[in-house]
Amino acid sequence: MTNPQLTENLLAVIRSLPADDRRWLLRQLEQDNSDLSHGALAELAMAGGAFDDLAAEPEIYSFSDGEAIVAG
Repeated sequence: MTNPQLTENLLAVIRSLPADDRRWLLRQLEQDNSDLSHGALAELAMAGGAFDDLAAEPEIYSFSDGEAIVAG
């Protein structure tokens, strides 16, 4: 099952990439019949600058926020 919001976000990131990076991605997809790993997609998005604007965001959360999650 696909996650529509994730798919839309990935598409937006891919569209924001420079043309050379998009062409590289298309070549990779054509050569490789397996799915791109999450890590490879993240690296591609980071290389394209998709998350650069987050560096200017203030840190609004800390480890003391919220409730602890307990496994089990």
